Amino acid sequence: MLEPVRLVELEEKELKKIFSRNKPNLKIYKENVSKILEDVKRNGDKAILKYTRLFDGVKISREKLKVSEQEILEAYHEIPKSLIKAIEKASKNLRKIHENQLPKEKVLRNSDGIYVKQVFKPVESVGLYIPCGKASYPSTALMLGIPAKVAGVKKLVACTPPTKTGKVNASILVALDMVGVDEIYRVGGVQAIGALAYGTQTIPKVAKIVGPGNIYVTTAKMMVYGEVGIDFPAGPSEIMVFADKNANPNLVFVDMVSQAEHDSSSVSILVTTSENLAYKVKEKILDFVSKKSEKKVAKDALRKNCAIIVVENEEEAACFINQFAPEHLEILAKNPEKILSMVYNVGLVSVGKYTPVAVGDYAVGVSHVLPTSQAAIFHSGLTVYDFLKPVYIQKLTKRGLQKLWKIVEAFSKVEGLDWHAKSVKKRLGER
Repeated sequence: MLEPVRLVELEEKELKKIFSRNKPNLKIYKENVSKILEDVKRNGDKAILKYTRLFDGVKISREKLKVSEQEILEAYHEIPKSLIKAIEKASKNLRKIHENQLPKEKVLRNSDGIYVKQVFKPVESVGLYIPCGKASYPSTALMLGIPAKVAGVKKLVACTPPTKTGKVNASILVALDMVGVDEIYRVGGVQAIGALAYGTQTIPKVAKIVGPGNIYVTTAKMMVYGEVGIDFPAGPSEIMVFADKNANPNLVFVDMVSQAEHDSSSVSILVTTSENLAYKVKEKILDFVSKKSEKKVAKDALRKNCAIIVVENEEEAACFINQFAPEHLEILAKNPEKILSMVYNVGLVSVGKYTPVAVGDYAVGVSHVLPTSQAAIFHSGLTVYDFLKPVYIQKLTKRGLQKLWKIVEAFSKVEGLDWHAKSVKKRLGER
């Protein structure tokens, strides 16, 4: 929908199409994914090696599943020093942000003989899934691993697909090493999720799996939920730009393209109070998609999943944004605080012309693992909290128990749980 359109003129059918974007129907993938997961559960390493040969075109031995220390050391010599420095600096920024997120122990009540304390315990083991195919994502290794490490997770295991030569991408290895991952395995796809969920002879079972992947990986994560914890299903990247008449159309255009280059299913939407701006951005996008020299993936995404929507005011814009619940919201407006105060369904907000989404993807220190496909309605981006569990400690004196006795008695009676009441009576001295 490259042609600018007023929000009030959109029919219900068109609105539903925008809100649903290109959400995949996971049901059509479940049968095949289920077979692979069951095979991994039953046959362990044998199944892993079979599917690595089948899907990745790589034949490796069981002994080669785990990446060696020597391979990790060699990886540092295979990538530019400038990239190593960038990984180091990004890691530092991420640690700083996530260390400041760490919650503190807190006494919630200490009166009348009733003591309640809240503490936080880390998940014991976590599996990181780092996608790698047409492109490599060392930044994702940092975004997943650092909050887990800061939270105090004892064991970090990473799985990432091998290249056609059977090696693991060097930049990903360096990033995982800097995170402090304990074990790295050259396995990807559904078989990697199965290995982390059930464990094999070589790959250990973990308590939680985090990380983005293709539709098969996403389906697999959803299917093993309950056996292990997961973060949330991650779909194609999304950007929604809110811009007023003061915004620079060149910046709006370049940021929409920057998200479109992720994947042909990526979503780029402009919401603006300025019809003039809307048409300027439209012309720039049309010019971009007409050029043979530009990336096909970005052009395909803009042709299929781009929309330019004109609204009357910030209130109408905020209502639309909250319904859409974008992964990324970028605000380019004279008074960003006004719309910011009305927006609550969003993964990450970037404010001002000097804050492109790209800088958040790599360098600021906030995780770029964010909810897509309207999941921002009920979920936030990945943080240290995804790797921590609040645990409550309660301790009562006899006086405290006496104060609560009548409450226990009333509930245990109506719910037919007599021994609940007896467990209190016994402590208060009754036979």
